[in-house]
Amino acid sequence: MARPRKPTNVLELAGAFKKNPDRGRDRENEPDADGEIGDPPEWLNESEKTCWLELVGLCHEGVLCAADRPFMEYGARVWAQLRDSDEIDPKLGIRFETVCARLGMTPADRSKVSGKKKDAGKDPYSEFGAAA
Repeated sequence: MARPRKPTNVLELAGAFKKNPDRGRDRENEPDADGEIGDPPEWLNESEKTCWLELVGLCHEGVLCAADRPFMEYGARVWAQLRDSDEIDPKLGIRFETVCARLGMTPADRSKVSGKKKDAGKDPYSEFGAAA
């Protein structure tokens, strides 16, 4: 199985484009992730809507966008099926594990997700240098 493509912002932070500028040029027209994930779709049942809201709440800030809605819908439906069943179908469990991994919700996959960091305690005047 092929290794998943690294996100552009991760490569940029690691200095990969300085080492190999062509690699960055291949991604110049990559679209930005826009829009909020929003509320669950109306057509989901109550159990699926609950699962949607829980999954969104568990995801890291700044990771989900409007383009992730179909994937989140799929994840909410799978999780609802798991919750509503007395026995766990192994295939359904594997599907849910895949959804969690893609969203960076497992310990191993969390290290692959990059989101917005909070600037807690950053001095707003630090860019101007030390005071005289």
